[in-house]
Amino acid sequence: MTRHDFDIGIIGGGSAGLTVAAGAAQLGAKTLLIEKEKELGGDCLHFGCVPSKTLIKTARVYHQMKNAKDYGLPEADVPPVDFARVADRIRTVIGAIQKHDSSERFCGLGARVEFGNPVFVDEHAVSLDGLPRSAKSWVIATGSSATVPPIPGLEKTPFLTNREIFTLERLPASMVIIGGGPVGIEMGQAFNRLGTAVTIVEMGPTSCRKRMRTWPWP
Repeated sequence: MTRHDFDIGIIGGGSAGLTVAAGAAQLGAKTLLIEKEKELGGDCLHFGCVPSKTLIKTARVYHQMKNAKDYGLPEADVPPVDFARVADRIRTVIGAIQKHDSSERFCGLGARVEFGNPVFVDEHAVSLDGLPRSAKSWVIATGSSATVPPIPGLEKTPFLTNREIFTLERLPASMVIIGGGPVGIEMGQAFNRLGTAVTIVEMGPTSCRKRMRTWPWP
């Protein structure tokens, strides 16, 4: 009978990978978790759910402050947004959650956590930066990343994806968002409420309103 280093190997330390690793380790399986980034948490923690919902909440509060009179409150003189402070708050929220997604916590649950870029050498083994690791079963939980559309000239134009937008130090005066899906609409509303002039470009027949429109969100 072939012996393996681990009962289960998991590639990807985001939401799915962490859930599998925690469950497997606590049930007694010899568990290996591999993550390519420097920290666990994946897109949801660092570039998706957590920073986006934090930004959306900040934008909502700012919007309510500016429209206090609509709630029967005294009208407030609200200064422009200092986006560096907003970005700092986003980092603080991520840091607070990161403690629960730390390698120390998962090692404490019984999993082994390693960082690097694995390459499969056969159906049960990978080479992790030159070191062999084998498991009876592997779970691929590598998540997804933003796709840069093949728009002519875009490669010559500085642009942001979800990996950069939450770390801006200044609020953009204007912004064009390519894509009128849930993420584009959420970010468009948030930045518009904070003071950015937002235009959303959607290649389909519909988004929230019409194609290529500057949003005057209330």
